[in-house]
Amino acid sequence: MLVTSTPGAGHITPVMPVAVALRAAGHTVHWAIASDGGDAVAAMGFEWSPAGVTVPTRRKVSEPDLPRIMALPPAQRRGPLFAALFARIAAPVMREDLTALFDTFRPELVVRETGEVAAVPMSLARDVPLVTVGFSGAIPEWARAESLDALAPLWRAEGLGAPSWDELFGRLYLHPFPPSFDQRPEADVVRDLRPAAVVPTDDPPPWLSLLGAERDGVYVTAGTEVLAVTYPWTDVFSALARLDVDAVATIGRHVDLSKLGDVPSNVHVERFVPQARVLERVSAVISHGGAGTVLGTAARGLPHVVVPLFADQWENGTAVSEAGCGMILDPDRRSSEDIERALDEVLSDRAYRDAATRVAAEIAAMPTAEQLLPEIEGLVP
Repeated sequence: MLVTSTPGAGHITPVMPVAVALRAAGHTVHWAIASDGGDAVAAMGFEWSPAGVTVPTRRKVSEPDLPRIMALPPAQRRGPLFAALFARIAAPVMREDLTALFDTFRPELVVRETGEVAAVPMSLARDVPLVTVGFSGAIPEWARAESLDALAPLWRAEGLGAPSWDELFGRLYLHPFPPSFDQRPEADVVRDLRPAAVVPTDDPPPWLSLLGAERDGVYVTAGTEVLAVTYPWTDVFSALARLDVDAVATIGRHVDLSKLGDVPSNVHVERFVPQARVLERVSAVISHGGAGTVLGTAARGLPHVVVPLFADQWENGTAVSEAGCGMILDPDRRSSEDIERALDEVLSDRAYRDAATRVAAEIAAMPTAEQLLPEIEGLVP
């Protein structure tokens, strides 16, 4: 079994349960991933081969495209971003690196996450069954045309006709969103998959035991990517200073501490803390709306304020809002006062907590990778 992935926790984590289930069933599982993702794969005990571009390289190569994309309204950027970052930049390099693996490893099944697209035409051309694991909701139909145009050269290189969007699903598409979040592709090959729950193995830091002990705890995060530097940190901190809460903010490795301004006494700042550790102790979350944070928060039954920055975060925030378990703040609603009102509302209005509890129950009822394993294995001739 060959697993193909782009680097980054948000892309590796969703597909990991499928890889682990296949390995536990006795299959040989090998990963193909860029060098900056190899350590995460190796830490789970998998053999891997370097394939594709690293995140810094992808970011550098995408610089000419970004001004055009970022000039679009935020909610219209996801399709062009997917086309630029994954289809035009990452996929051709990945195809070159995967060619040797297909020829030598000879996979009987390929499992990919949705950001890695080179494996799709390669599997089609070789009649190898392909399983796709989603990390968030499906890309809307209106946002697909540019990506298909960008993918066409890969299909031609494999001797195939023009790509269709349904081909990207593979023979089985595993969707991580609960029913209330919708955004489920309309295809016969789609199955629900309970989103991955990352369980920390290290001991929690001592200070964490105080979070949420005497009053509501709030978790603030903008993820680990470089765009965390654009999060409205000072406005978020000002809002938290006026609320009767304790908070922990994880700012990632890119944010300059000196740019945060005056951090209020009720906010504890860290570069990184395992999300599961914090979610156990808080009453609400405010985040950028990354899929991992959105699904982790939902699985814990917590209300959520989403302040999107990039890519699928707008659709993720919409999913949270329409499910009733939180709200999304548009660019014109991100002042300190706006954020304070939003946090106060999701903490004080029981309807948000009730909706979040309902969504958590939906997630708990979704099938696991182990339960889907017979259908996945059944794809192999």
